[in-house]
Amino acid sequence: MSVGSSFCIGYLGADWWGSDARALATELRSQGHLLVERHYEDYFSTKWRSFPLRALRRLCRPLIEAEYNRAVCELLEVGALDFLLAFKGMLLDETTLQKFQKLGKPCYCVYPDVSYRDHGENIWKCLPHYDCVFTTKSYHLEDPELVKRVRSLRYVPHGFDPEVHRPAKLTARLKSYYGCDVSFVGVWSPKKEQILSAVIDALPHMDLRIWGPFWNRAKESVRRCWQKRSAYGDELAAICSCSTINLGLLSEAGQGTLEGDRTTARTWQIPACGGFLLHEDTQELRAAFVVGDEAAVFSSNADLVSRITQYLNDVEGRERIRSAGQQRCLTSQYSYRVAADRVLTFHRDRHPSP
Repeated sequence: MSVGSSFCIGYLGADWWGSDARALATELRSQGHLLVERHYEDYFSTKWRSFPLRALRRLCRPLIEAEYNRAVCELLEVGALDFLLAFKGMLLDETTLQKFQKLGKPCYCVYPDVSYRDHGENIWKCLPHYDCVFTTKSYHLEDPELVKRVRSLRYVPHGFDPEVHRPAKLTARLKSYYGCDVSFVGVWSPKKEQILSAVIDALPHMDLRIWGPFWNRAKESVRRCWQKRSAYGDELAAICSCSTINLGLLSEAGQGTLEGDRTTARTWQIPACGGFLLHEDTQELRAAFVVGDEAAVFSSNADLVSRITQYLNDVEGRERIRSAGQQRCLTSQYSYRVAADRVLTFHRDRHPSP
């Protein structure tokens, strides 16, 4: 066991600038913990979009997974290791987790997505082998099939990365490039397309811009607003800072789930970047922000159109909400500190230092 409250953690996730996995790792390091990392994206690119590369990725996936799990098993030789923490657990094999458990090393997972089945069967297979799964989706706690499958299930909120999600200092040229009436940054889904299509039909002259993957699947009127790429890290901060209104649209139910998101990573990232947030109305959002003071909400397509029209014309009210939302993120510590603290508290309670 580590001396005092500092731990040596085997950390499995991604490390690209702006990723949620990196945000959690940054928080753990800021608290004095040492992370020995294995990044799955060093072995398996999730950003390949062309058909030939995606086909190659699928063909090679068994070999890639085997290589990644060999790299993870190298951590078994780290005698100082206190526990293994997987963010999402992409590519991880259940036999790898069993090896850590055989040595008495606790294994935990922080899971950020709607469904445990949308990224291959390995994630679902690994769930029983974690000492605890920490989910960012509160409705997972109400899923009887999932609750029966895991040893322990706890809720942790998403958060923002203070190094990444901050107000951008922009030149006039950048403001001219990124500035728009309304923006949305996120992956395509049928529900999101339907919402944005309704907005475009009602407000055809509004400057709406969309960043994210797979929007080539959308209908023509929506696809015209797509910037034909995703936006991460500093560019996300620039978009949030320059957009008059930033939409917080939530994902619908995924494979094996009955419900979709109540909040998402953008819930915290947009106001942390100093952006004005117009979010789908949920009780989880209302628990984090004071509606009308720190964030704006909508409850239907017609209501969204009305709110966009209202806030595009209400400069003073918009600025007040934007500023208060950003301040709330800072004062309430809506970074990944809460998630980190809950994981560490769970571990300390079950494995107290001698």
